[in-house]
Amino acid sequence: MQPFREKTTQQPVNNLPFTLIANPQIGLALATLPCLGLLILGRTLTYGLVQFGMASEEIFRGIQLPVLDADPHRPL
Repeated sequence: MQPFREKTTQQPVNNLPFTLIANPQIGLALATLPCLGLLILGRTLTYGLVQFGMASEEIFRGIQLPVLDADPHRPL
């Protein structure tokens, strides 16, 4: 136990092995922009893939494909 009048020096609590950003609020602010960018990129990519699927479905619809002759004995 320490004597009553002895001053203690408190070290900042930092359990990380390296210190890139001293203030955690700045680190959070810097990490927010890439996360939002990934969310927007994911939404855009999903929208593009859905539109691509709908376009390919229109191309391969049965109405626009030629009718194939099912009689194999008929000469071409």
